[in-house]
Amino acid sequence: MELLSSLERLRRARHGEWLLQIRAQLEEAILPGCGVYLFGSRARGDWDGFSDTDLLVVGPNQGQAELQAERLREQTIGDDVLAISRDRWEGIGPQSSPYWRAIRVQAQLLAGFSK
Repeated sequence: MELLSSLERLRRARHGEWLLQIRAQLEEAILPGCGVYLFGSRARGDWDGFSDTDLLVVGPNQGQAELQAERLREQTIGDDVLAISRDRWEGIGPQSSPYWRAIRVQAQLLAGFSK
């Protein structure tokens, strides 16, 4: 049994509430065929009061991904919003840059695709 400090329980509860809110926003904004992933400190669990919201949009093609990313930026859902085609996302592997490999490991699907 994991014993958590009251501060850690509060932190986890606040993060859970935040996740519910952003998922609700994304469900209203998502385009067919796209998926939105969370990455960075919010996904890793080491966020703090200065952390931003890093999102990755994966679309059926690069154009659709960019369109979805722009919609999220316009609606101020996420601070850093990246866009990538589904083929490129699925092709990220050991030969990819450390940046993209880290995003692939951290990524948590928030909306879109079938969960």
